[in-house]
Amino acid sequence: MHTEGPIFSRIPIGLNAHCISIECHIAPGLPGTTIVGLAEGAVKESRDRVKSALRNNGFNYPNGHVIINLAPGNLAKSGTGFDLPIALAILQASGQVNIPNKENTEFIGELGLFGELRPINGILTCALASTRANKRLVLPAQNEADASLVKDGDLLIAPNLSELIKYFGGHEATGVRAPKQQKSAACPVKQTTYRQIIGQLNAKNGLLVAAAGGHHLIMLGPPGAGKTMLARSFIDLLPTLNDQASLEVATIYSSIGLERNDHAKVPFRDPHHSISSAAMVGGGQQPQPGEVALAHKGVLFLDELPHFKPATLDLLREPIETGHAVIARAKYRVSFPCEFQLIAAMNPCPAGRSCKEDGCRCGPSQVQKYRSRVSGPLLDRIDLHVQVPELDQLLLAKLQKQNANAEDPLPRLKEKVKSAMDAQLQRQGCLNVKLSGSALDAEIANANISEKFLHRAIEQFHLSARSYHKIWRIARTLADLDEQSIISEANFMQALNFRSINWEADSF
Repeated sequence: MHTEGPIFSRIPIGLNAHCISIECHIAPGLPGTTIVGLAEGAVKESRDRVKSALRNNGFNYPNGHVIINLAPGNLAKSGTGFDLPIALAILQASGQVNIPNKENTEFIGELGLFGELRPINGILTCALASTRANKRLVLPAQNEADASLVKDGDLLIAPNLSELIKYFGGHEATGVRAPKQQKSAACPVKQTTYRQIIGQLNAKNGLLVAAAGGHHLIMLGPPGAGKTMLARSFIDLLPTLNDQASLEVATIYSSIGLERNDHAKVPFRDPHHSISSAAMVGGGQQPQPGEVALAHKGVLFLDELPHFKPATLDLLREPIETGHAVIARAKYRVSFPCEFQLIAAMNPCPAGRSCKEDGCRCGPSQVQKYRSRVSGPLLDRIDLHVQVPELDQLLLAKLQKQNANAEDPLPRLKEKVKSAMDAQLQRQGCLNVKLSGSALDAEIANANISEKFLHRAIEQFHLSARSYHKIWRIARTLADLDEQSIISEANFMQALNFRSINWEADSF
């Protein structure tokens, strides 16, 4: 009978990684391997991968009864990341390998049949957890790109089991090293879609305000008016992500094995309207981030908004307000960060282009049914409501000719957005969309607007308390774009214009 101290590993659950200790006990008896500790199918299959990897690398697999315990026993274990620590626990327990400083070292990685280490999902979550615990993490070399984002971590990459054992034995192992800091690849300059948008000055102004203040926006207009192109050009106005935001986004993508070629680029997610509720906010047998989390620090674009399931859309209410998607199931409870900007687009009625000012083939009941798929509380949470009308063909041709010879306005607008954002961060430490109630009260008190005007606006537009405060936040953003320290009446009136769409069926 032979036992040794445990080998430590990590298991990612959501965006947290729990420490797991792997104990190996080799007892006399018939040859066999038993894995205990709430191990699921992929973990139990590791015994065959580990056995093949050890034998193909010149090690002996114990002839007795091998018992592997994954502790704590009340936490379900899944995935293939336990292959490497199980192999090391068996080698240590059988006296074939001595692992130095194992108390402060954690191992994770899938083993191939010939000992190569293969990448796993959630490596960034594990690397960050090991760093916070002041422990070294040994991981597959194929996870180097993600691991390199953890700049202050004690990480070690290894290409295969043989090289790692050489390293522990004090021999030269060129493949075992710290991850190299990845240099940001120069992204090819692509033509932006913003320049291709003809006319639609009001919608462009709405995009500018949304970008500068972090506001949510919905566009209403017929097909072909440019709603989708406007939405896709929105990220061209936004600055690139800083290091902290890049790491947060990369951690979410790493948890499900999605790659990001440019970590500084703002995420843009545009799910199809057939998406399920679990895919939108997250869930599954093992907690997986949904589209709202994948859009963290970026944009979630919902085209053809009324075609999404109403129940799915209503699940967006809490993430929009709190910036977190909390998934509670019988076996787990996790929270995914989801500070995204919602950009939505929809037609005024089911017929779309057939609805003209001189007539519409849709009856009021059809229009009401179509619009009622988007609930009032969700619309109330969207800051900017922008109409995107269809342009006259003659005007379109004229504007297109002018646009071909005009200077690209995007660099100037990006600088304007960046300047407004910097002013907000310097003044209050956040963008205007997150402006606290006390800070907003101070802005209202300092604004040069009469109470009589405010009362008339509240009565005319039937503003809820949430809508009223959103209009003030939009007005604050408009003042920042104008480089004004105090909100003017013109700013407030322009903000009201972004909430002036009548969503009732008889308004079109």
